Amino acid sequence: MDELRCEPGRARELEAGCRRVAEEVAAAAAETPPGIRAEGLDVELIPVTKFFPASDVAALYDAGVRAVGENRDQEASAKAARLIASGRTELSWHYIGQLQTNKAKSVVSYASSVHSVDRSSLVAALAKAYRRRLEAWEAGEAAAPPAHASGGLECLIQVDLEEGAAGRGGAAPAEVGRLAEEIEQAEGLRLGGLMAVAPLGAEPGPSFERLWEISQRLRAEHPQARQISAGMSGDWAEAIRWGSTRVRVGSSIMGPRPEATGPA
Repeated sequence: MDELRCEPGRARELEAGCRRVAEEVAAAAAETPPGIRAEGLDVELIPVTKFFPASDVAALYDAGVRAVGENRDQEASAKAARLIASGRTELSWHYIGQLQTNKAKSVVSYASSVHSVDRSSLVAALAKAYRRRLEAWEAGEAAAPPAHASGGLECLIQVDLEEGAAGRGGAAPAEVGRLAEEIEQAEGLRLGGLMAVAPLGAEPGPSFERLWEISQRLRAEHPQARQISAGMSGDWAEAIRWGSTRVRVGSSIMGPRPEATGPA
């Protein structure tokens, strides 16, 4: 078994950072106005571990974390393999970055949720990859896709709040309904809700309010699409104010991002 141990001082630092941010998130969630966040949902804190080593993820796991976010497939798949080899198997991997269709096969092998679904070709690629992985498992040729235990790969539609500007990606708001229907009709996929990143250089509040409005319209047609993945280290409080159910926090927990190195 891969021991995968984190240096004790670093492990304590990560545990303290995660506990501090979790307390702050819980306090902000308690102040969310009535009727904004989907009823019955808490705010889930998802530490983003991009560029940080697998040993850091192991330390988070040992501190009680059961969901992390990654946005580079090669890096994420290698870390997931290391965590599984170390016996830390109860971890949900959320893929939160832009995703090429040729990476779908890899992503379905470790991820339980993809937050960045933004086009029809990606819906089709994820459905095909998931179906083939499931068939391989049923034939005894591979492990089950992690999302199988929860009824299929959760897909969040990433919304472009900058309307086509050279920004952070996503589908145009007018495309959300069509993509939602495609996800619903795709075998092995399940519609979870929406994701967005606030535009650079703009006040985040109005952007998150707009995302909430789009979410309300989506839920009118697809009541199960209750998740809103919004808010990062610099703006998660505003995102929670406008109904975010998942905040993706990197530097406030992990510290300054290291230089990109190898995948693990």
